[in-house]
Amino acid sequence: MAQALGEDLVQPPELQDDSSSLGSDSELSGPGPYRQADRYGFIGGSSAEPGPGHPPADLIRQREMKWVEMTSHWEKTMSRRYKKVKMQCRKGIPSALRARCWPLLCGAHVCQKNSPGTYQELAEAPGDPQWMETIGRDLHRQFPLHEMFVSPQGHGQQGLLQVLKAYTLYRPEQGYCQAQGPVAAVLLMHLPPEEAFWCLVQICEVYLPGYYGPHMVRG
Repeated sequence: MAQALGEDLVQPPELQDDSSSLGSDSELSGPGPYRQADRYGFIGGSSAEPGPGHPPADLIRQREMKWVEMTSHWEKTMSRRYKKVKMQCRKGIPSALRARCWPLLCGAHVCQKNSPGTYQELAEAPGDPQWMETIGRDLHRQFPLHEMFVSPQGHGQQGLLQVLKAYTLYRPEQGYCQAQGPVAAVLLMHLPPEEAFWCLVQICEVYLPGYYGPHMVRG
């Protein structure tokens, strides 16, 4: 199940080269395809309509109903129907239900329940200047052509800043790793910041322990 969830969560980052003008304010605010987002939120994307390889609507609806039923009794489902959950993960989690399913699948809902108010405290606390500067330099690189992350003052980049800052305060001995940025950004495309934070914690500490460490390039 961890592998299935990882395949769904961790997508290749669409990083923008600093020297490129792609996604600049002049292009995004000007005429042409850059102004229109596809159904995934990417500006100028080509997925406005389902393509030939996309599951038909009735199949998506059927999968959605299965996930609604499974998540309505999650503890019982995991104890009695684990193989079915694993099979459904491999088929793909419908985008409309990822906000509901991801925290359950990775255990983030338990972390959040056991630590009420923790994220709010971390989000409101001042960050370590070292990490804040590094995180700030990376914000515009995370999916720069996604409608959530176009504006430096938009809720996407600001939410990403808070989630990444919160993690550096939650695990100061680990701090921030640049590779966490695209993962957190994908989580924020589907989840509110608090849920995204706890999912990031689970990814870093349960699914990929030690991966985001000092051995990886930062900044």
